[in-house]
Amino acid sequence: MKNLLFVFILLMLITAISCSSCKKSTPDPVSQLPPETQTGANTFGCLINGVAFKPKGSLFGPPSLQCAYQYLNGGYYFQLSASNNSNDNSVGIFTYSLRIRENSSYALTDAYIINTAFGQYSHITQQNYQYARPAYSNKLYPGNLTITKYDSINQIVSGSFWFNVIDSISRDTIKITNGRFDITIPYNKIYFLFV
Repeated sequence: MKNLLFVFILLMLITAISCSSCKKSTPDPVSQLPPETQTGANTFGCLINGVAFKPKGSLFGPPSLQCAYQYLNGGYYFQLSASNNSNDNSVGIFTYSLRIRENSSYALTDAYIINTAFGQYSHITQQNYQYARPAYSNKLYPGNLTITKYDSINQIVSGSFWFNVIDSISRDTIKITNGRFDITIPYNKIYFLFV
């Protein structure tokens, strides 16, 4: 009887130890983002208020990752935007008549001013399923864009970014951090990536 009680206690102890090691830990949000590469992997990701964001489309929705680098009317325009149909968010980085260069950083400030760069965040409202008015970085809520690779021959643009905006509906500060992208893009054309 003592042996049976000993075996029972031993099995309970082993089960308790096993179950305590089975607890799932919450993964670090940064580890959920694509790696920072410079190979033209067509990746994009960032944290929105500490939550991982990656583009995700749907069969019937618009493209989830769009990029263009164009020379128009004497200026260069870089446009990169990503949307996720499952969490209704959209994040974008733009330059307005500003040429991008490898190993260069650009302040993300006011939108649509010549020779500037800016960040954009928007989401779909639950009331009418329309995009809320986009929120843009500005001098009070700035950010930064760093181009780590610009290869016009192989048509690769890679970099990192962060910026802050004020949400157009809630008036809360939205913090876009740990942004990274690695895109292969035909220049002077809009390029849609269905992710």
